[in-house]
Amino acid sequence: MLIRYPFKFETYGAVRIYDVTRTVSLYGIDFEKRHGAFGLTSENLTRIAESTAIVVPVKDEDPLVLEGVLRAVPLHSPLIVVSNSSTKPLDVYSNEVDIAKNIHQLSGRSVIVLHQKDPLIAELLKSEVPDLIDESEGLVRDGKGEGLLIGTLAAEGINSKYVGYVDSDIYIPGAVLEYSLIYYTALAMSRSPYKMVRISWGFKGWYGEEFLLRRWGRVSAVVSSVLNNALSKGRKFETDIIKTSNSGEHAMSIELAKILGFASKYAIETYELVHLLETCYIGLREGLCSALPNTIDILQVESRNPHLHVQKGELHILEMLAESLGVIYHSRLADQYIKNSILRILREFSYEEEPPKPKTYEYPKINARKFLDEILSRSDVSIAHGF
Repeated sequence: MLIRYPFKFETYGAVRIYDVTRTVSLYGIDFEKRHGAFGLTSENLTRIAESTAIVVPVKDEDPLVLEGVLRAVPLHSPLIVVSNSSTKPLDVYSNEVDIAKNIHQLSGRSVIVLHQKDPLIAELLKSEVPDLIDESEGLVRDGKGEGLLIGTLAAEGINSKYVGYVDSDIYIPGAVLEYSLIYYTALAMSRSPYKMVRISWGFKGWYGEEFLLRRWGRVSAVVSSVLNNALSKGRKFETDIIKTSNSGEHAMSIELAKILGFASKYAIETYELVHLLETCYIGLREGLCSALPNTIDILQVESRNPHLHVQKGELHILEMLAESLGVIYHSRLADQYIKNSILRILREFSYEEEPPKPKTYEYPKINARKFLDEILSRSDVSIAHGF
């Protein structure tokens, strides 16, 4: 793959946000550094892929869709599935375990399958991240953010240098392959140990009265606009630099993950940006930024494959919107003007309440290898193949 060098960036304290760049060629191995574009040699591509664990969170997804996603992840990358799927009355989770087992048997690839409600995971994390545990059932809370935190710990536990996230509801396997190649290539572009790559979908499929490839997702367009407005007001320079406030497909260095805050449910992608801006921009002089003297590089890359995923209805859209805007509303980035604008937007969607304050978690300071070894040696629920 070749990716055009980003020609524009803006700095907010130690946070350097690059404007959206694009893929020049989907297949560009051994065409590195050509005419303003960046690519990798086959040797470097393999090396970075082997160092990048791909985490796939899943909850009761159609097995055919999930299988397409898992088979699209390049074989060199360790694969980590974090499932919150039901085990009764229908055991959906057993289907996911069997799919992972079949992929391993056919290809020899390494696969870890962790269940979010594994009692052993809750036992190992409750002392370090007590808020992660639901007091009523004594297990890890429901939510995508919670699953990604577990998956990131597993990635650190197998000594991965990077971790990438891919949603499990993507209909086009080729898009998953492209996202993975973008991760490998863009992560290699930055020299900072603290770096993140966020996918900006070129087009997103929309199923209405007729099929339409839309330029922007409904939630991300709104949330990115609000976040840009907050930055504009604080700095007194208008900006539109953020295009990926709700980028489910993104990757980062493990070093960045370990200083990053994680948020519950669908707030996680927006919270990543807000947390970095709160600590390494607004809180820079307060000594809150652990990345110094380095910068934190955030690269945004537009994909070529259209993104088609499962349509989950208007209630899902409203839930994502409220949780994402709640991240900004309850942050240090928002003055009263921004808060009022968020309330106005939510009222337009018939949401009359104040947006929820996200539950947030610090990355646990535990021995990740020991954490994973404990799970894989003692758990009756979570499994691994090839490790």
